[in-house]
Amino acid sequence: MKTADLSRRRALMAGLAMALAAGAQAQGYPAKPVTLVVPGPAGGTPDIVARQLAQQMRDALGQNLVVDNRAGANGSIGAGAAARAAADGHTLLMGFAQTMAINPVVFRKLPYDPVADFVPVARLVEFELALAVPASLPAQDVKALVGWLAANPGKAAFGSFGAGTPSQFAGAMFGRAAGLDLTHVPYKGSAPLVTELIGGQVAFGFVVPQVALPHVQSGRLRILAVTGTQRRPGLPSVPTMKELGFETVVAGGWYGLYAPKGTPAEVVERLEQAVAKAMASPALTQFLADQDLTPAYLRGTDFGRFQRAEIARWQAVAAQTGFQAEE
Repeated sequence: MKTADLSRRRALMAGLAMALAAGAQAQGYPAKPVTLVVPGPAGGTPDIVARQLAQQMRDALGQNLVVDNRAGANGSIGAGAAARAAADGHTLLMGFAQTMAINPVVFRKLPYDPVADFVPVARLVEFELALAVPASLPAQDVKALVGWLAANPGKAAFGSFGAGTPSQFAGAMFGRAAGLDLTHVPYKGSAPLVTELIGGQVAFGFVVPQVALPHVQSGRLRILAVTGTQRRPGLPSVPTMKELGFETVVAGGWYGLYAPKGTPAEVVERLEQAVAKAMASPALTQFLADQDLTPAYLRGTDFGRFQRAEIARWQAVAAQTGFQAEE
């Protein structure tokens, strides 16, 4: 047999062996509980979504999904840990817009590559932000807020739930569109931002609606607008920023499931099917409605295209607002 023919035969046999091994691995998957890394603290909205998803996926997979909270560095600690995990489907990542589309725009160096190091399994939900002001601020709508900010330049500070987050970018885009010179005050998360808003330390902030709503209901905060393309079912009387003429102020986030790069395609497909079944369950549907989160299931390949488009979109937003990437 010629050397070239022998090399081709060996390559074919090696490929067949790898395919058989992957198939056998998928057939026995999952062989143990699956770890779901959430790059945020326990008790946050991503965490409770992950735990609800884990409950619904347990029956489809025949194994428990154990949530592992790895907060810190805008989600980079958790995402980096998931990227380094074994690519066998037993470690998954609950990725956010922040970790998988915005961090590569706002940081020059990351401990992971959100595209190269992961396989998208499925997008889960999406949400927008809400423009909130303290109840003590004399502004009942966005037009009045712009007028107050213009008349009080020394107090024209807005808060965000972190530097280089959709919250900061929404505030910067709003200030740019309104012709205002605003000071940005970043906080470490939604909870401290809302606390400072209630106390009047900042004039406004773009917050996660679910975090602000209890304080709206108690009369301590007021929501003036939302950043989505349409009004929220839970806030039908609140206009969108686009309705009010601020067409560039469209910001929000999403959650999705990822596996480390190299996870066998058969395992990814089984996970995708388990997510689809979970998202269709009445229990998860009701939970998302109660949280005012929009179900936004996308299968893996479509989710991957969406993620790449999101990275490009946030690159454009960062350029428009003059944001400088950090080390």
